[in-house]
Amino acid sequence: MIKPTLWVIEKPAGPADAPPADAAGVEKHRREVCLSYENFLRKHLADLDRKRPSLWSRDYSSVKTYEKSVKPMRLRLQRMLGFWIEPTQRSPLKTGKPELLLETPDLRVLRFRLEILPRLETYGLELIPLPIEKRPGLLVQHGYGGTPELVCGLTPGANGEDYSYRSLGIRAARHGFHVVSIHHPSGYGNLDESVTSLPGFEQNGRNYGKNRLHRMAIMGGGTLFGLDMMGASRGIDLLAKSPHVLPGKIGMYGLSQGGQSALFLPALDVRIQASVSSAYFNWRFPNLIGPHRALSFLDSQEEDKFFSEVISCFSDCDIVSLIAPRAFAVEAGQKDTSVDFEKSQMEFERAQVHYKKLGIPRQIEFIPHAEGHISATARAFEFLKENLFR
Repeated sequence: MIKPTLWVIEKPAGPADAPPADAAGVEKHRREVCLSYENFLRKHLADLDRKRPSLWSRDYSSVKTYEKSVKPMRLRLQRMLGFWIEPTQRSPLKTGKPELLLETPDLRVLRFRLEILPRLETYGLELIPLPIEKRPGLLVQHGYGGTPELVCGLTPGANGEDYSYRSLGIRAARHGFHVVSIHHPSGYGNLDESVTSLPGFEQNGRNYGKNRLHRMAIMGGGTLFGLDMMGASRGIDLLAKSPHVLPGKIGMYGLSQGGQSALFLPALDVRIQASVSSAYFNWRFPNLIGPHRALSFLDSQEEDKFFSEVISCFSDCDIVSLIAPRAFAVEAGQKDTSVDFEKSQMEFERAQVHYKKLGIPRQIEFIPHAEGHISATARAFEFLKENLFR
């Protein structure tokens, strides 16, 4: 190693060389510049949101021409999220030896490891209704900080009053679905059901584990949610190759960030024939940057909700247009403190337009309930059954 020349420090530490500027004056200019940036960016984002519909060239003359017309935007969505590989181009599915987690007279639960991409693994649960026979498959997706065990009902707080899945996986299996649930990471380090950070970084807050992975994914040319979508789509691979799942009969149901997955994944993976997005679907512009009835994501610590073209190209109603003509439903609670119920209804009406123009209005549905951030309606499963059991 070459020994560097050490240069003499020109200015030693000591008192200031000049009288200090007035602190209040400095603060005034700092404030004005910061607000100028914010006002500029808000107006710029509002302009992008206003121009967004002009980027879409949907052709409603037939289902076939419609699907062809939206395909370029599906590819754009894949590029925005990153890491996507089409099912036909993926390496063979690799799973570890399953572990029997639970067996009851009507249900068997297995835990397994799953390769997403080379050198990247996750784990999941498979809930097999008994007796074993061919059934529709259902991907059940947990939300922010959750686990497959939590969404499926295998934790002490599985049926909590609010922010609760209400044993979604077990209910799905008892409704007759062959269930798979895939883990999307956020953190680890304690044994309760709360959102966790990372050991040694507790001072960085409960969102640090997910934010850390998202930052690295961005530097790698994609997003953490893009990796999560690949993981969830590997769950679809598992259902598609299962001898116990009816061919072409695969659906999805997710709550909260799992509801985000249940919106985005069917737009990316056309093998999903019906999906229910619970406690997520909203008018995305105010949900991200405000004003919003609940805390906007701009003012939260969750970095993984921001994508490069989410304002300019992909409001929630646009993502639904990539699902059509396949079945899609929104489940929304009137008392949900995270999702603005009225704005969810407004965005749903925009999404519904695509199905009406295609002449299939019954393929999309708004499912309201009187509670909060939960997935518990009987109608959601009736909707899935109508589209997957027939």
